Amino acid sequence: MPEVRADFHAILTEDELMLFIDEMDNVNCEFKLPYLASAIMRQAEFTNWPFRKLNHFKEGKKVLEDFISKNPNNIEGRYVRLLCQLNAPSFLNYDNIDEDRAFVNKHIETANLTEDYKKIMLFNIKKHSNK
Repeated sequence: MPEVRADFHAILTEDELMLFIDEMDNVNCEFKLPYLASAIMRQAEFTNWPFRKLNHFKEGKKVLEDFISKNPNNIEGRYVRLLCQLNAPSFLNYDNIDEDRAFVNKHIETANLTEDYKKIMLFNIKKHSNK
């Protein structure tokens, strides 16, 4: 999972995004799903067709929401959803921001994650909150 986390945060181009999605087939861990879901949503950034943008968003959102409904206490699912919501256009009405921010803040100290990744999570939340 550390490689999935690092690769997820390093995606800058469409080619990197597509490579990340393709490589998820080789990752045998259920906890990859929030990252994959977000990557599916991010495909919308690289298309000009409004319906295709919406379809990428809906497809990724479904995967992410399914994961969170089955794993409501998974901090990474909530973290990734929070990042998606902070970056999604407001007209999509994807807003559990306050709930997810509170969840992450409450559980970050006790999360089974490295201290470095916890810092990355908090940094990214702050960075995307100030857009």
